[in-house]
Amino acid sequence: MPGLVESEGQRQIGLHIPTSAMGINQCAHRCEPLPFPDESGAAPAAGPRKYLRHVRAWSYRVTLGNLDGTNAPCGRCDGMETVGLPTRTGGVTLKVLVYCYGNRGDVQPYLALAYALRRAGHEAVLAAPRLFAPLADQYGVPFAPLDDAAVTVRSRADIRRLQAHSDRPTPEVEEQRRAVRRQMVPHYAAVLRDLWEAAACGPDVIVHSHAFREVLPQIAERLKVPHVLGSLYPNFVVSRDYPAFGMLSDVFSGKEDTSRTDVRTYLPPAVIDVVDQWRADTLGLPPREGYLDFRFSAHGAPAPVLHCFSPHVLAPGSDWPDSVHTDGFWHLPPPPGWQPPDRLLRFLEDGEKPVLIGFGSALGTDPEGTTALVLDAVRESGLRAVIVAGWGGLDVDGAPDGVLALDEVPYGWLLPRVRVAVNSGSLGAHNAALTAGVPQVVCPFEVNQLMWGEHLHRLGVAPAPLRQRELTSSALARAITTAATDPAVATAAAELGERLRAEDGAASAVRFLERIQP
Repeated sequence: MPGLVESEGQRQIGLHIPTSAMGINQCAHRCEPLPFPDESGAAPAAGPRKYLRHVRAWSYRVTLGNLDGTNAPCGRCDGMETVGLPTRTGGVTLKVLVYCYGNRGDVQPYLALAYALRRAGHEAVLAAPRLFAPLADQYGVPFAPLDDAAVTVRSRADIRRLQAHSDRPTPEVEEQRRAVRRQMVPHYAAVLRDLWEAAACGPDVIVHSHAFREVLPQIAERLKVPHVLGSLYPNFVVSRDYPAFGMLSDVFSGKEDTSRTDVRTYLPPAVIDVVDQWRADTLGLPPREGYLDFRFSAHGAPAPVLHCFSPHVLAPGSDWPDSVHTDGFWHLPPPPGWQPPDRLLRFLEDGEKPVLIGFGSALGTDPEGTTALVLDAVRESGLRAVIVAGWGGLDVDGAPDGVLALDEVPYGWLLPRVRVAVNSGSLGAHNAALTAGVPQVVCPFEVNQLMWGEHLHRLGVAPAPLRQRELTSSALARAITTAATDPAVATAAAELGERLRAEDGAASAVRFLERIQP
């Protein structure tokens, strides 16, 4: 496996260890760590590489930006002094590498899981696109950066136009999408490199999202550790109840479907060639039948699945095996020490509950036009509003009376204080609103957001979603008014929110991971 190479004041692999990650489980006797054995069971020869894994109880000491294992606890020493929260049964700390990829909504739940693991006394490293390093740092979670070109490309004007046609693509749009995917092949190789570098932390367990799902189990195979799929969607477990990932309303419609979920790989041949080369040259693994099937370990056993959604929102499949666990969404609390700005507190105190409007990282084809449309809709509705810019480019320059514009705010804190939540249907936003028991208006920008918007409508907590081609100021104003005044919507949202607040999905996931035997 890759080592952590000591150098003069430099981190060779870019693993970011925040200050709050230091000093965990320090050994009073300063015992030397045991080296990580190679495949034969023998310790590696002495040299510049230091392996920080030691009886699954370890820590980092950072000196002049270097990673150094000399203060890692021995895990067997009677002088062990645990600082902070308790560790696993028997004093053994679990070390989890959490992989995810995508925009803020794709990353935040996995940061929540890593944060929950650390609060439970375990060690966790988050591997995610490098632009999320500051977010992980706010929570004191060690961070391994991944090439983020495939994420930042979404801000390009041509990509935004493709997203606008996501629910009814023309042949021309499909060809443009294929061209973009071809452009991303070199970046796929860069991400593969970074995925393997992140494994230098020596995990006991790997948890990964559906992104790169064909690849990450191969890292677990190389390290001889378990891998767990942490999925935001139900469509990656074979079931007659849920069709393939990416289908429109049929995915959550409850319509009888005689087909079964299609979980085959959709990697294009050019990418499979890159993966095969990486498997052979970087991982040193031989060819193996079914090596791209994320549903199984290298030994053929079913890989566990942790679903990051509530069974009250999406019912578990009637034919899901016992290896699938669905216990609730992984909510991220406000950053430690966060306080609401005074102007937000004053705005909330100065009138009736406002509408919260924020589209997160959804950009659309015309951010300026969308901002003007939103302001017109707020005026037509006659309600007050808090508009959160996020990454979506909602730029309210000189907000009118009754409107407060913010760059960012923890939704979990704000949502219980608003009347309606207008969002894109992104996972983090709509799950936070569901948990708060707040009616929603969904304006989807992408297919998966449309799926969720239609499902929320069927649950009775939102009017029908407003697709981009249907989104006008008058239509949005009518939807906001309906969500704010319809007692049936308010009741459905409140009742569902009460059930969801009784769950703690992240804590349940931690308890499940604690039961895994590496």
